[in-house]
Amino acid sequence: MDEGRTLRFDVAAADGLDSRDEAILSAAIDLEALGLDPAQIEARQVGFWLQERLADGPTVRVPAQAEVLPEPQGRLKLTWLAPRSASAMRRVIFEPVERGSGKALPFPAVQIFPDASDRVWVSHDNRNLLGYCYSGQYRKPFFYPVIGPSGRSVTRLGHPRDFEGGHDHHRSLWIEHENVNNVSFETEHLHFYAGTDSPLVGIGRIEHDRFLRQEDGPVYARLEMALDWVSHEGEVLLNEVRRVRVCPLSGGEQLIDFDLSFVPQVEQVTFGQSTFGILAARVAHSLESGRGGGRILNARGELNEEGVHRQRAEWCDYSGPVSPTETNGIAILGHPENLHYPHTFHVRDDGWMCAAPFGRHAKTIHSGETLRFQFRVFVHDGDDGARVAARHAEFAQPVAVSVTEGEDG
Repeated sequence: MDEGRTLRFDVAAADGLDSRDEAILSAAIDLEALGLDPAQIEARQVGFWLQERLADGPTVRVPAQAEVLPEPQGRLKLTWLAPRSASAMRRVIFEPVERGSGKALPFPAVQIFPDASDRVWVSHDNRNLLGYCYSGQYRKPFFYPVIGPSGRSVTRLGHPRDFEGGHDHHRSLWIEHENVNNVSFETEHLHFYAGTDSPLVGIGRIEHDRFLRQEDGPVYARLEMALDWVSHEGEVLLNEVRRVRVCPLSGGEQLIDFDLSFVPQVEQVTFGQSTFGILAARVAHSLESGRGGGRILNARGELNEEGVHRQRAEWCDYSGPVSPTETNGIAILGHPENLHYPHTFHVRDDGWMCAAPFGRHAKTIHSGETLRFQFRVFVHDGDDGARVAARHAEFAQPVAVSVTEGEDG
């Protein structure tokens, strides 16, 4: 392994992020050229530092996290957080460090901790950021709490004024869909549809099968799990692989990336037209744009339920007070490669927000096909829509980074 080699990272100019915001940068590097084996990366036998010379003169040393790319083989993806520089050119000293060399590897500050109640925590520097709850007592897994920069959750469990339990399935942040082959994986109370023309015939379950990966790291943590979408009759309609990456940012903010893959286990599966699903959130009571002090804003500049409900947009943000002096928010960002993008958003002033790819059109997939969705959730300080828009731009079209050897020329 060639340590201390000089690489030049050419970073395309990108506008929009505030000066306090880190940019998420990634670069693909040839493993063979580095003298590394993929097994070394998977076993965490090597770590990576980057020394970056900023445009204003100082040099900063930041950790990078490595991931072996499945395609094309023999490539390593490095990801790191770097301050936004006015210069489009960055000169970086690349430092691979082998375990046992006597040199410090980047510390895995983003860690996954299990607890005793079928929940795992993602923590950063010993501060919990996100809980994943997968107990079989619930009809589907969910993420709770979702901790904002204030140290308080920006989401809650259930509707704050629904004392009859009709919204008890609204658990913080979760994946769902109202109609999959006429089985509901959204509501848990089919009697609410009695006397209507609803085609629903039963209530299904989204069952956590097993974890495929739990990965700590210096930049992000990754959870990967296999789930089954099971009908009321016990038939598995879908297998889902859910990949979740949690990337902490400065000031207690975080990015939560969802990569969802659905594969039919029957001849065909139809996701019916509905604005209930795929990615939903129930925000904290004080964030509500109705009885709380919050507001809903979408990428088109439309506000609150009156302007945003059932409208298509690239992203949607729900922000509001979490204390007398602090404002936090949670935004759902869609990806341009998703089906039916930009998505319809189902929002309510009472704290409900859902990105609904099937809000206007149904979709049928057949055995052997895969349907994939990508979303980013931005948990942030304040209520600045421009910062949300900048994070969406970064998600939709990552900053281009090319790598060459040697000094700047």
